[in-house]
Amino acid sequence: MKTMSKILQIPILIMFIFVTGFSSSPLNEFKLNSSEYKLLLAPTKFDDIDQGFRDYWAIVKTVAEEQGIPITESEHPFKIKRKDISFFDTQNLDLKKNGYMLRRKNKYNNGHRIPGSEFSLKFRSKRLKLAATADVVIGEGYTPKDEKIELESDIVYFTKINGGKEITYSVQNPVELDESQSFKVGEIAKVYPVLSSFDLPEDAELGLVAGVSAEEKMIRPGKFEFGDGLKGRVDITVWIVELGGEQIKIPEFSFDHPFPEDREYSEEALRKCTTFIEKLQEKAPEWVVPGKLKAAYLFESAMQNRGKK
Repeated sequence: MKTMSKILQIPILIMFIFVTGFSSSPLNEFKLNSSEYKLLLAPTKFDDIDQGFRDYWAIVKTVAEEQGIPITESEHPFKIKRKDISFFDTQNLDLKKNGYMLRRKNKYNNGHRIPGSEFSLKFRSKRLKLAATADVVIGEGYTPKDEKIELESDIVYFTKINGGKEITYSVQNPVELDESQSFKVGEIAKVYPVLSSFDLPEDAELGLVAGVSAEEKMIRPGKFEFGDGLKGRVDITVWIVELGGEQIKIPEFSFDHPFPEDREYSEEALRKCTTFIEKLQEKAPEWVVPGKLKAAYLFESAMQNRGKK
């Protein structure tokens, strides 16, 4: 394998985020590459996951039509993509305390797990500059999956914290590794050298956060056409996970879009984009629950388990 080291490439200039969305004013030295808008959905609506996907997509299409937002529907809108999602950390969650998450994805094809795993070290913060300058560089001898590291924002609506929006910024750097990858800090630090700066014993073992993996079922039913070239790709996702001795489901509606480097979207297109989830909640409030990031369920469970020991 050819040796490659990935260097953080965050372009200059950012569209500053207001409470309602994005301004076109370049008020910061960093530029967002993409944004994702998230709405946590009611687990009871997904007792039958396939039917839940179909029912909510019908609601989404109705709201889009009412708002004058065209949709390009996928050829197979209800084709389910399956993954196993796992997070790894020390018992004291030292990576999380430093703003990092080590995630593993295992994909399936026709019901069979595909050999190998995608690992990604992700740094997340509510502070833009902190995320944009975080070290997620891959070590010598490993080949990054993507050509460059992108700065992203996650916007969670109707949050558990204050009922409003919560915005976090992140960078990540995925790499494909084989099944025999050791989870000792010293070995993972060869892949992501920044872990060496956390003052952890090299032989310390990184274990599954909350002791579980999440089974992910996701559809990508279509794309929104907000205007001026602004297109939002839709995901409807359900995580199925055993927490506290019971199976829980964590459903989420989201869509994301990139920011072009050479121009800015029109105010009208951005308005349609940033207010769509609010219109969606107004249409079917019984489908919506107070929001947070899906991974938060696992880390909160891990913290609760620590407190019991």
